[in-house]
Amino acid sequence: MANDVVFIKGQGGLGRPLAGEDHISALLFYTSATLPTGFSSNYRIKQVFSLAEAEALGITNVGTGATASTATFEVTNKGAVGDTVKLVVTGIEGAVTIANYTQVTADVSTLTTSAARLAAEINLGTSTHGYSASPSTATVTITAPLTEGIFLNSGTPYVATLTGTVAGTLTQNVVAGVASTIDIMHYHIEEYFRLQPKGNLYIGIYAVSSDFAEVTTMQNYALGAIRQLGVYTQAAYATGTVTLLQTQATNNEANHKPLEILYNPDFAGTADLTALTTTHSLSSQNVSVMFGQDGAAKGYKLWKATNKSIGCLGTCLGAVAFAKVSESIAWVSKFNVANTEYETLNFANGQVYNVISDGSINNLDAKGFVFLRKHTSLTGSYFNNPYTSTLVTSDYSRINNNRTINKAIRGMRTFLLPALASPIKVNEDGSLTDDVIAYFESLCKRALDVMQRDAEVSAFSVRIDPTQDVLSTSTLEISVSIVPLGSADNIEVNVGFAVSI
Repeated sequence: MANDVVFIKGQGGLGRPLAGEDHISALLFYTSATLPTGFSSNYRIKQVFSLAEAEALGITNVGTGATASTATFEVTNKGAVGDTVKLVVTGIEGAVTIANYTQVTADVSTLTTSAARLAAEINLGTSTHGYSASPSTATVTITAPLTEGIFLNSGTPYVATLTGTVAGTLTQNVVAGVASTIDIMHYHIEEYFRLQPKGNLYIGIYAVSSDFAEVTTMQNYALGAIRQLGVYTQAAYATGTVTLLQTQATNNEANHKPLEILYNPDFAGTADLTALTTTHSLSSQNVSVMFGQDGAAKGYKLWKATNKSIGCLGTCLGAVAFAKVSESIAWVSKFNVANTEYETLNFANGQVYNVISDGSINNLDAKGFVFLRKHTSLTGSYFNNPYTSTLVTSDYSRINNNRTINKAIRGMRTFLLPALASPIKVNEDGSLTDDVIAYFESLCKRALDVMQRDAEVSAFSVRIDPTQDVLSTSTLEISVSIVPLGSADNIEVNVGFAVSI
């Protein structure tokens, strides 16, 4: 063939949007802190399709909005050549040496030169340890990284070790640190997109609410498209909040905009796990309570920086968005969420997972909290069960059951709505004609056939009583029964020895 330059198209992983709307999600953050740059008091909701888009709106993980804690070291004796100065800080990631040197002639001219040397040594390592310093006469002000939050505000994290005649006064916690709430937002958004890379996420940021009406505000903003919404708040866990959130879910369902709510409150003050009451005594079938947390990576560091529950909200929301509506996020082969993050597990009150007794873990599961767990002989971390806050015997005590029936309802309504107020032909005795029955049954079946094909329901039936009196009531009653997919939440194997097979 003739000479040519040939181009071969490849697959670059563009991340095409997912079909349907099952994955559309929202994160609602309650905070009175400074808003990210892309938000304002008049524009509190944004839609993003990637972590990068959220970062472009000012939701970063560099301590934005935080106040750096400071300490001071005042040189009271400049010391002599050969004296040594070592300064160590025990921060979130453990002890780090921020200065360690031996004084030379230039350092011992005055108190000012001695202080200047200390500040210079600290600043030489800023790119590594994150601490910086500024001298003023004999006093050095040491500024911690913004990501340390409140961690250095108590105790004696700074330790100075001096040899020779050099001397000074170390003052802890001169300026108290304040943690960044924007870092927490970034964490949950990052986790959401880690679990659902093709996600469609609405982000809302509001001050503390008394009734959580912002759930409905966000759903209306999204024109009813949100299927699952996560609520992050640093207010303490309260069953009353679960009830208020359910009120919002119920109101949205009544207006044909059903959604599932994942509630991530603060459990920092909950030292006694047995004091937690069961969520299964509540009547909040659309609200799930998060109680899992990372134990060594980013989530853990944020916990240390804030002394507030960080939780597993973004991770759970991403898993739900990634799952088919019929799938449990406890499915072991599909939902291993460990990837540096969650390799080590804590609970949302800071207690370490692997030091809690099996009985306590089982008790938490029985109370309906959603957390991350380990399976013996299997690496990774997994959700326990996708519980909702209602009776465990309820048809709607699992997120996947709710998502399945809500999808069925949405689908059937889409096909039935054009037929609303349409004329209905009846037989001489007032009963419905076969054509009418077949027509309305077909409208329901169109939605359910697709779900059955996609293995989102096992089976279904649609029935219309031909004898119903539509002429008097102007109401057509349709009975739909759906057989959902089961879930192998427990597998029992009978095993034993035998003398022969």
